[in-house]
Formats: sequence, C-alpha cells, structure tokens
Amino acid sequence: MRLFKRSSRPTSGMKKTLIVTGNKPTFREVLSSLLFIAICGALILKMFTFANIEQVVPGDVARSDIYATVDLNIPDTITTEDRRQAAIEQAPDVYIYDPRAHEKVDYILDQIFQKVEEYQELRDSLLSARGKKQKAEAEKQVEALSKQYEAQLSELLPPGVFVSLKDNRNLKELKPLLKEMMDRLYTREFTEDRNSLKLVKGEAVLVDSGKDQQYLTKGFPPVVDRRSLKNFVYTFLRNREVVHDEEFSIIFALVNHIVIPNYIFDSKMTEASKKEAADSVEPSYLRKKTGEIIVRKGERISPVSAQFINEQNQRLRANISTRRIVSTLLLLMLTVFFLYRLSVIFQKRYVRDELPVFLLLIWCALAGVVLMKLSIFVLGAVERSLSMSVLFKGELLFYAVPYAFPASLAALLAGGIPALIVTLCVAIVLLLLTAGNIPLTLFFIFSSLSAIYILRKQSGQSAVLFSGFWLGLSHFVFLIILFLHYSGNSSWEWYGAALLISLAGGFFVSAAVTISLPSFETAFGITTDIRLLELANMNNRLLVDLSMKAAGTYQHSILVANLVEAAAKAIGANALLARVGTYYHDIGKMEKPGYFIENQRTGDENRHDRLTPKMSAIILTNHVKDGIRLAEEAKLPEQIIRFIKEHHGTKLMAFFYNKALSLQEENGEAVKESEYRYPGPKPTMKETAILMIGDAVEAASRTLKAPVTAGKLQNLVNRIIKGLVDDNQFSDCDLTFKELDIIAASFLRSISASFHTRIDYPGYDFNEEDGGSGNGNKKLKDKVNRGEDD
Repeated sequence: MRLFKRSSRPTSGMKKTLIVTGNKPTFREVLSSLLFIAICGALILKMFTFANIEQVVPGDVARSDIYATVDLNIPDTITTEDRRQAAIEQAPDVYIYDPRAHEKVDYILDQIFQKVEEYQELRDSLLSARGKKQKAEAEKQVEALSKQYEAQLSELLPPGVFVSLKDNRNLKELKPLLKEMMDRLYTREFTEDRNSLKLVKGEAVLVDSGKDQQYLTKGFPPVVDRRSLKNFVYTFLRNREVVHDEEFSIIFALVNHIVIPNYIFDSKMTEASKKEAADSVEPSYLRKKTGEIIVRKGERISPVSAQFINEQNQRLRANISTRRIVSTLLLLMLTVFFLYRLSVIFQKRYVRDELPVFLLLIWCALAGVVLMKLSIFVLGAVERSLSMSVLFKGELLFYAVPYAFPASLAALLAGGIPALIVTLCVAIVLLLLTAGNIPLTLFFIFSSLSAIYILRKQSGQSAVLFSGFWLGLSHFVFLIILFLHYSGNSSWEWYGAALLISLAGGFFVSAAVTISLPSFETAFGITTDIRLLELANMNNRLLVDLSMKAAGTYQHSILVANLVEAAAKAIGANALLARVGTYYHDIGKMEKPGYFIENQRTGDENRHDRLTPKMSAIILTNHVKDGIRLAEEAKLPEQIIRFIKEHHGTKLMAFFYNKALSLQEENGEAVKESEYRYPGPKPTMKETAILMIGDAVEAASRTLKAPVTAGKLQNLVNRIIKGLVDDNQFSDCDLTFKELDIIAASFLRSISASFHTRIDYPGYDFNEEDGGSGNGNKKLKDKVNRGEDD
C-alpha cells in the first residue's frame, strides 16, 4: 500500500537522490496526516510523561513491578523523627536564676517579725489592766487581736506557726538567727528538687532574671532542696541555745514556708527550647532514581513503598494540567512546523515535490520515538525478569536503546541533510519527553550524527548491518565522555558493561533499519541504494531468464548499462539507478526474442520479412508493455519500471514507418505516423533520458563499417542526440544542453574504447570461411570467435 499516487514526473539529479513518485497531497490528505501526527504525539507524550500508576495502600500486593518514572524524594518520617528526638534530648534544660530570692526571704522575715512584735506589744498593753473585770475584758480583746494578726499573717506563715511565735519571748534573738540561716542557705543556693538540675551533655541554660540575660553553664553549685532543707535547718540549729528542741518543728515549718528557690526549672522555656531544636532539624528524605525498582510483583507494598508510589502519582497528576497539555502540544506543533519548513527548503533545492519529503521525515521521527518507547519497555522487562549484574541495571542499560534509528532511516531514504533535520526535531521532542534529560539528549544527538556519517557511503543490507558495529564503538566513546563529565567514578567492570551495551545499541539500530526499510520504501515509493544493489545482482530471476531466453538482448543491456552509468556519473545523476534500470529496460523482449535483431543469428530469416509493417510495429511496442507486466509481477520498484516505460519515449519506428510508406502505393492504405510511434511516456528523469540516448547509440554503432574512426563515432552520437532533441523527446525532463554535451562526450569515450583494433596474427586469416589450412588454424579461429583471448 502506497501513501501517494503515482506521478508521471519523478525527480532525479541528486548525488543522494530522493526519488519520490507522488503528487502534492490534497488538503484532506494533509489535514489527516497532521491530525494523525498530533494524536500520535499526544499518545506518546502520555506514555513517556503521563503514565498512570494505580493508587495503592500499604499491605496491598503489587500486581506488577513498579518502577520510578521520575526522580522521587519522599520524607523519611522515621529517620526524621529519630533525629528530632535526638535534638530534643540534646537540647539543654532552661533554669531561672533569681539572685533576689535571698532578699525577698529577708523581707518576708522582717514582715513576720514586725507583725509578731506588734502583736506582743498590743497584747502586753491590754493585759496590763489591774481589775478582774478589766482583765477578763482584756483577755477577750487579746483573743480577738490574736485572730486578727493570725489572719494578717496567714499568707506569710503556715497554720499554727503564729500561735507558737506570739508567745515566744526570744523573738529578738530568733530573728537574727533565722536571717543568719538564710544567709547560710543562699550561700549554697536553693532549689525545689536538686534532681531536677540536669546537665544535657554537660550544659544547661541559665536565665538571670536580675540581668535579663541567659548563658550556658557547665555545672551547678552544691544546693539545698526541699528534701534536704530539714536536715540543713536541724544542723544549723543543733548547737544554738536560743532554740529549744520543741521549737524546732515550728522553726522548720516557718523556714520551709518562706524560703524561695533561686534555681527554678522553667518547663515552658525548656519545652520551647526543645521544640526549637526539633524544628531546626532538616527533614530526611528517601530517594529513588528514575528506573529504580519501587516494589516487585507479588510483594506486599510497605508503607514506604506506598509513599513512593503515591508521591509519583501526585506528581504525575500535577503534570496533567491543562496548561501543561496545551504547552506540550504547542511545542510539538512548533517542532512539526519547523520540520515542514526545513523539508520545503531542502526539497526546493533538490527535488520538486514538497509534502512527500515532509511526511517521510515526520514518519521517520514518529517511528523512531515509538521504537525508543518500546525498547525502553522491553529493556525494563528484561532487567526485571533476568538475574543481571548490577552494572547492567539502571540507567546504563537504557543506552542500548536504538536512538539513532530515525536518523539512520532518514539518511538511507532521503540523504544526509534530511537526516540532520530529523535529528534536530527528534532531539527537541526527546528533550521535552524526558523532562530535560541533557545527558540522554546529547547521547541521542551524537549517536544520530555518527549514524549519518557512517551510512553516508554504505550500500547493501550486509553493509548496513556491519555499520552497526562502528556505531556501537562510537556509542562507547560517547558513553565514556558523558560518564566522565557527569560522574567521574569508573571501574574496569563498568567499561566492560558500557562496551557491551554500546555494541548492542549499534546492532539494534542496524537491525531495526534493515527490518523497517522495505516497508518505508513501499509506502513512500522510494528506491534506496540498498534495493538497487539487490536488483543489480545478475542472479536475479528476471536477469537470468533474460540471459537464457534473449542472450543478445542481455548482452546489449549490459553494454548499454556501462554507457549509461558513465554518462550519469559525468552529469551528477544517479549512476546506480541508471545502471540497474538499464539492466531491466528490455526484459519485455523475452516474450518474443526472435523478433529483435540482437537475438537473430547471422543467416537466420528475419521474421519481420513475413509481417506487415504495422504488425511489426505492434510487436516492437508490445515489448514495452510485456516488460511493464513482467516488472510488476516481479514487484520491481516504480523507478525501475519507468526505465521500461520511457526508454523509447514516443520515438518513431522509422524503419517500419518508411516501409509502410513504400507499400502505401501498392495497397492503398493510409499510413498514420502515430501508429508507428512508441506509446511513451517521454523520459521524465535524467537517467531514463540517458538510457534513450545510450540505447540508440549502442545499437547504431553496430552498423558502422570499418574502419570506425573517432569522427564517425562523434558524428553518430551527435546525430542521434540531435534527432531526439528535434523529436522533442526530452521535453518532460530537465536535461540541459550543457549536460547533453557532457553525455555525448562520455558516450564517445566509452564507444571508442569498444572499437579498438588488434594487430593481425601472423599466418592466420580470420576472414576465411573454413578456417584456412591446418596447423591448428581452425582451433585458434574457434577460440577467438568464442570470445577467448590468448
């Protein structure tokens, strides 16, 4: 199935000829092609970037191997929490140091003793009354006064202490004693619980409330706390005569009530400090590189794996936004637009039609992207299913993808410049689809350029396959350069793995090109040099049949092919196409070989002598039709069939036309010139025009009589070319008069070489009928006639 209709005006003339047999497609065809490209581009974009992974929960069983399609970073909550806890534990506790605690306690003591002394003075004053009635009244007043002062001191004294103090006659001695005790106490400092004074890694934070400063301390002084306060009081009072043993409990209760800690653990500030330390911890992350396994098929999905998968899903869903889709489509459309414009520029310079080249290149690019995606999928499956060395896993394995396939295909089908255009456009698409993977895009570009260079002179499928080896070596060089630039660490094992992967990538490219090339040739009507070389094989069935059935025609075709090939080279036409097309131009003569002079032996009856001129003309015309039929049955390319159609153009069969004119007077039949012309078409390629000239020159040169001089040959060639020009046979091809002069000179050189002379063999006359006298003369004559040479 071909994408385009046949054209009567194929193109020619490039050194690397792109032979397209299509007219400009209709608007509907163009629109359909662009829609197809847009849809395929969107699907490929989805495969590369918007791949959907099923939402999972911890505990599910993985239905298939799940790989990271992008680089993933997820919070490592366990590690982060451990680090936060460590930071909390290492954060020092915060303590408030109150340097005025001693001063405050002294003030409280002053207040207490002032009130007690005040009470005692009032009490003594009231009890100084002398009468009984007055004393009874005074006692009631004293009782009320006691309750009043006890109430006033309730906040400063614990219950029951005021009762003991109000009757104490040693207040003046007790007060300085207690102050001395406080001096001694605050010399050692005081806290609620000495066990709460902890150093974290030998440090604690002290906040000096007096100076509003904080600083780190490496240790605490010996302190007295609530539990040791009783022992401290007892030790202090033990040898003091002022205090009786029964008063000890009262004094301790007083001291225990009024004492104020000057080292205070601040839980709020400590909590805030530890929170700040925890908040300062940078989160830890678990990472997965692109292509790294997340969970294997059949395994239960762990919470961490589920977190990786869900993070990937979230990122992929974020990518599937209207803005992202629109921008991606716009970038693809812009790429296609530039591909089209570059194709037009190339085609205007080298070939006539425009859109066939554009569609050829866009299909090469599309096939390349699809093949890359399929290769990545297959390589990923191979990596997952086989037990491979760690060196062949991950990113390195994916450098075996046949990245140079689109450039190689375009180079063989259209030439180096179109291949460069395809490389540029696919590089843009690849950069887009891989989210800016610079190393991979660089590798693609260098691989494509290498393939274009290596394939510039390769011909034949075996040569294309062998070129994969050289491409693989170039891959190895590029891998080393990229690895040194982006990583720098290497080992001999890595170099060995890289070499194997590089060679595999080169082989995959050549194999893919070899497999897909015939399909592209058929779809676009393109005949590559590889196909032409296959057809040039003389063991081809049609050529073998021609040599067996029409040996003269076979030899004639080979001789003409040599003439045509040399002339095509001289004017820069496709010499290979010219030679191969000439081999097949007369295959139609196999059907009736005896009716053509080159297949008739000397002395045989000319079969045309018994035919009317009109019938002879029909037989000659039919060799073109029969040749087309045989070529189509053998599935020869359209370009080769054009040599069969066009090598006679619409030339006049002059011999039979003149014969018909001479017989016109006898039979009275009107002679139409159109009945004695070949049906055409006229040559539409330079190569078929050269064949028309060469076919006539080779046949006419056989009519020359010795001696054949250069002047005779030049006159022969010039007359034939002039006759064809006058007959307007070259009106449909773009041969110039300058090129006709070059063709004539080339034919003259080739024909002159075939008419060389030799010296006579002494004693032999090869013009004799019976071979002359004995002495082996006849044997030598037979040997020479068979074409052998001494």
